[in-house]
Amino acid sequence: MKLSPEKIEALAVDLVDTLADIDGVLFRGDDTALKLAIIEIMTDELMVEERLDAEVHKMLQAYKYEITMGRLNYDELYRKLRNKLIAERKIVL
Repeated sequence: MKLSPEKIEALAVDLVDTLADIDGVLFRGDDTALKLAIIEIMTDELMVEERLDAEVHKMLQAYKYEITMGRLNYDELYRKLRNKLIAERKIVL
């Protein structure tokens, strides 16, 4: 993940504080519940790329022999497969 848990929490606190200062914005629950929900959502979104990369690495294990024999280029296959999955799943990174 590109952000530490501490940074994610700080961003969530800042977001809740900023929203609380806006006239007309009312929270249905308490600030802590909102902060925890924001942290969960941000963490999940930041993990999308890590899960995708792990899946690509796993899929490329099927071509391990061809890659070690020099018949296929790992970096090129990785890039192509990753881009294909991003396009198919319409992932925004």
